[in-house]
Amino acid sequence: MHRENEMVFNNCTEGIIITDHNQVIVRVNPGFTQITGYDSAEAIGKKPSFLKSHRHDDMFYQQIQNALNNDGKWQGEIWNRRKNGEIYSQWLTVFHCKDTGDADRYIGIFTDLTGYISNDSPGRNYAYYDSLTGLPNRMLLYDRLTYMLNLARRRKGIMGILQLDLNRFKIINDTLGYVFGDQLLQNVAQRLKACTREVDSVFRLGDDGFAVLLDDILHPQDAARVAKRILTACSQPFLIGNKELFITVSIGVSLFPGDGDHFELLLKNAETAMLRAKELGISNYQHYMPSMNTQAFEQLTLEHNLQKALQKKQFLVFYQPIIDLNTREIVGAEALVRWNHPDLGMISPIQFIPLAEEIGLIIPIGEWVLETACRQMRLWQDQFGKAFVISVNLSARQFQQQDLVASIDRTLKHTRFDARNLKLEITESIGMKNPEQTIMTLRQLKDMGALFAIDDFGTGYSSLSYLNRFPIDTLKIDRSFVMEMNPTTPESAIIDAIIAMAHSLSLNVIAEGVETPDQADYLLRNGCEQVQGFYFSRPVNAEEFGQLLKRPPWSKKETK
Repeated sequence: MHRENEMVFNNCTEGIIITDHNQVIVRVNPGFTQITGYDSAEAIGKKPSFLKSHRHDDMFYQQIQNALNNDGKWQGEIWNRRKNGEIYSQWLTVFHCKDTGDADRYIGIFTDLTGYISNDSPGRNYAYYDSLTGLPNRMLLYDRLTYMLNLARRRKGIMGILQLDLNRFKIINDTLGYVFGDQLLQNVAQRLKACTREVDSVFRLGDDGFAVLLDDILHPQDAARVAKRILTACSQPFLIGNKELFITVSIGVSLFPGDGDHFELLLKNAETAMLRAKELGISNYQHYMPSMNTQAFEQLTLEHNLQKALQKKQFLVFYQPIIDLNTREIVGAEALVRWNHPDLGMISPIQFIPLAEEIGLIIPIGEWVLETACRQMRLWQDQFGKAFVISVNLSARQFQQQDLVASIDRTLKHTRFDARNLKLEITESIGMKNPEQTIMTLRQLKDMGALFAIDDFGTGYSSLSYLNRFPIDTLKIDRSFVMEMNPTTPESAIIDAIIAMAHSLSLNVIAEGVETPDQADYLLRNGCEQVQGFYFSRPVNAEEFGQLLKRPPWSKKETK
């Protein structure tokens, strides 16, 4: 080269690559090294194809070669791969210099189109990295995973993806602040890198989500070992400032080739496994299994059907009688929602209530149940000339409604139902989430005349000082105590204590799950006023409940 050309070659910020007539690299400039991350010793002697991103097919490269053969030049955009695995876009111009003998050369000049920044970190494009943790982000994950999959295919090897989330991270942020949360994420990133090999890669996917790519593992069990190592590392306390914090993570694992042969499927399956790990409990990892997709599909189908069930009038209200133990007469009923799907039949509330709660449909469903039950109970009161109390459950999501009081007031006015015959049931855990807010809401409803019951009492956490301040009327003993009850069991002692405490607070007691005459007799002897359970009646539809209201009181010797 002439001296001027040499200066341009060495100082040009664009990458320059020179090959011989066989397209073997004979020289590269410093700009090439800055952009690709490969120094001249690593490049010389190889063909430019070692930079391939595998985003282009063979036809693309054949078109470049045809242009060089016919026109001696090709120019256009091409995707190549840096040494760190990052796939990036470049504008490439290639000349075929047809001189004589050994001087026959190909010269390529390229510019990084992705906004390459080289001031402080050679080879790094900051669009591909998380500014908080310094880890590569989701954009680079896709590129890196595509590259690793191609390598694994050629090697006929195994590679793994671990996707993980920090559990309850939002609570940490909300309680301790975002600065604290950011420092925690930085510490987690360091521990994840410490748990992996040099050939593996750790990524931050956003918020509290991370991914780990395991390159060229020998056995599927190797991925499990890394997952366990991460769980152990993250179980150790994090010291941030003067605070010691414990966290847990949930990890999902998917493997190539067994769990998928392209990156979208592998990522989706790793996420599915991670969600399953969350369901099973804290500090857990799960390998992907096809049954997880079946379960997820069934859940998605159920959610889709649930969205339409209300407008298609597929919900029913069933009524379980509440019995006065002294008179054995029906004094009220608990309203229970049922879903009668035209194809799937009667779907258990255990299946759809948690889903309705999660996606927010519990609010319109709850409003429909309340209105239906109040209207039906008003009809029975008019028919039999007697006031019955209808009990309706309020879920956690309903109880958090800002317009809950106004919504119930509208329903009572619309159905012309007396609030004094409406008993609203909440669980201990709902009441204790925000006790002061609970007291305010209950008092507003109490001013309207509504009654209140603490449902499933004894299974949650209660503060007796707050319990005394709640304007409640009834404690409902959970069925789990009644089912195990006999004079010698601890459950009987608990029941006796609940009844005594309730009476000392001037509260009524209802026992759920009464299935035998012995249970009914024991409760009566120990002062329990009311019960409900299969011994008297299962939950029934409105027509059957109307027939129960016509029958005489249950005999003490009568058996169901």
